[in-house]
Amino acid sequence: MRKLTYEFVKSEMEKEGYTLLTDKYIGAFQKLKYICSKGHGHDINWNNFKNGYRCPYCAGQVKPDIEFIRKEFEKEGYVLLTNEYIDNKQKLDCICLFGHDYRISWNKWLMGRRCWVCSYIKRSGVDNSNWKGGISCEPYCDIWIDKEYKESIKERDDYTCQNPYCWGTSKRLTIHHVNYVKKNCDPNNLITLCNSCNSRANTNRKYWQRLYDQSIQRRNYYG
Repeated sequence: MRKLTYEFVKSEMEKEGYTLLTDKYIGAFQKLKYICSKGHGHDINWNNFKNGYRCPYCAGQVKPDIEFIRKEFEKEGYVLLTNEYIDNKQKLDCICLFGHDYRISWNKWLMGRRCWVCSYIKRSGVDNSNWKGGISCEPYCDIWIDKEYKESIKERDDYTCQNPYCWGTSKRLTIHHVNYVKKNCDPNNLITLCNSCNSRANTNRKYWQRLYDQSIQRRNYYG
């Protein structure tokens, strides 16, 4: 079998945006150092590359350190505030490029999720495709028909009922308006509750509003 040339291997890797750093090709099982299309440095042998293996950082197969994650955030103008990385489900404190404080797991970051506050701003108002002059979803706000937006609220709340006194009798989650004004779909007026707790909130409204207001204030303070 004819041995491949260095130029051929280099060219094949460049087709996928990879920069080959190793300056000599010896054989199919030689470790080749590279930088992938997203700037991650690693190594791979040609046999694995031709069989479809790629950057393990992009695939989430390598546990990164906090400095690696910090650099990834900085590439998009984000500032990482957390100083220790535990695992990909850990909530990381950060500031987006528009100055919003929020938290996101490394796993969700790899999936392409970003600032939910920016998401709310983008999906609300006249610039959104759902906008119908303020009457598309009476008596709710226009963004209420956006399933992805409501899903982002549940994600923010870790897909957990936020009632500290939840009875645990319902697994189905819904979004509750803290001040009961359905036109107000600001993220700080929305909280995730199970169906049971959402129903309970229909009585003694002042008590529940005060409880959930405090819950949101604590979340915003402690992140």
